[in-house]
Amino acid sequence: MRRSKTLSILIGLSFALIACARNGQTQQIQITGTISDDVQVQSPDTTVQSFTAVQGADLMAKLEAARTKARGSSSPFWSAYAFDVRPGVAVDPGIREFNGSINTIGETSVFVGTTSNGLPVETRSLAIFLLREPTTNQITRMEVFNLERKREYSGYPVYWLGRANNEESLNYLRALAAAAPLDRLSERAVLAIGLHDDQRVGGMLRNFITTSQNQRIRSSATYWLGQVGGEQAFLAGLVRDEAEDKKIRRQAAHSIGEGNDRGAVATLQNLYETVKDIDVKRSVVSAAGNLHEDSQAFTFLLGLSKNDSDFESRRIAVRQLGRFKREEAVDEIMKIYNSDPNLEVKRSALKALADTKSPRAQPRLLEIARTDTNSELRRSAIRLLAERGEAAVDDLLKLYDSERMPEVRKAVLQSLSEIKTNRVEDKLFDVAKADESMDLRRHAIRLLGERVSQRSFDFLSATAQSTDGNAEVQVQAVRSISQRRSEESVPILIKIARTHPNQLVRKQAIRSLGESGDPRALDFFREVLTKE
Repeated sequence: MRRSKTLSILIGLSFALIACARNGQTQQIQITGTISDDVQVQSPDTTVQSFTAVQGADLMAKLEAARTKARGSSSPFWSAYAFDVRPGVAVDPGIREFNGSINTIGETSVFVGTTSNGLPVETRSLAIFLLREPTTNQITRMEVFNLERKREYSGYPVYWLGRANNEESLNYLRALAAAAPLDRLSERAVLAIGLHDDQRVGGMLRNFITTSQNQRIRSSATYWLGQVGGEQAFLAGLVRDEAEDKKIRRQAAHSIGEGNDRGAVATLQNLYETVKDIDVKRSVVSAAGNLHEDSQAFTFLLGLSKNDSDFESRRIAVRQLGRFKREEAVDEIMKIYNSDPNLEVKRSALKALADTKSPRAQPRLLEIARTDTNSELRRSAIRLLAERGEAAVDDLLKLYDSERMPEVRKAVLQSLSEIKTNRVEDKLFDVAKADESMDLRRHAIRLLGERVSQRSFDFLSATAQSTDGNAEVQVQAVRSISQRRSEESVPILIKIARTHPNQLVRKQAIRSLGESGDPRALDFFREVLTKE
């Protein structure tokens, strides 16, 4: 029987490895907040010098010269040229902290916002890259790349056309967008047009919106029209047009908020009062949050947060209040939290409270975490407190010690574990050793398994190998050990599988080894099978 169980583990190991190999995904996301990235950069001169330069009287002549140079090669090739870039936008910038929005299209991530110091994020050294088939010269891919970022360009040769003037670049891209099939190549062409610093861009984008049958092109053009500026009346007309596609109407509202035109608040207020479609109205509310430096926008959203009959509009409005760096924001958000009976509105008020980044927000979150009658809202407040990092450790530790509800204490431990400090680890050790709740002890051990310190690993090893410990706690310790790097975990798991006096603990060690895929685990299983 023991032999059969071991063979089952080996079979299960094979399926686990297959599942891991298939576990992959891609995402297209829009982000607002703070980012961190290990960025590799190089100077534009270094980048361009690694390309093959081509000469020609104008852009079209250079494109043909690149084709001539690539003739005879079986490899696809890039044709690339620089252009005059619109201020106030950035493509794949080498920054670590950012406040604003990020829109990702293909390999191009466009940033609109500011650094942590409040300075606009801009990249001025961009180029349009066109990937072509060598025999047909057909464009199969278009990207806008930041020349200061290191890239391999998929290993294909790059023919550098220099800088194109705006007129020839815009005319070429407009023709490309019109002639391309209704796919992402057209959308990239519109993106490239929107990134140009030229007064003709607005008219070209309006033309795409009014004439194109491609909704992706129309949506992209609507977004960029807000960045161009001076197009508020046209965008407002799109929002009001009940015959227009709803996604375009909502995008137009968003673009009004994203733009820098004067009178945006008044325009959005008027749209909110006159538009009938509830989804479009909600987009207008959301758009007002983009004007977070405007006192009139704050007043508008505050009124909606308190008085709108549609709870979803109230929820969106109160969520946007957290973006405003105003002294009264914390007090007003708390008033809404205490007075609005809708649970979704309360959740949004909590998030808005945390978003203010005000020191006055932490005591309010702690008060809710301690005293609210709704345990779910208490747990939400605890999670938001933990986002403040080490500044919230004292409050969370005191809350754990004073709290009696197990589910709330578990939420405190979970939130504490996300803060990387020895004080948190010490608390997890204490709970894992001696808490009166066995469930909380197991939870603390699981959280210790997620930490990478040597202290936590030594504690887990000692707990799992103890001869007089609680079996449930030891089994959880084995599970937590198995989550560590195989260099650390596999030798301990083999030792426990060989020698631990408790059968339950040994079985868990064997199961974890079977899931590890480590060659040492396979050697262990062969040894067991040979002995039998």
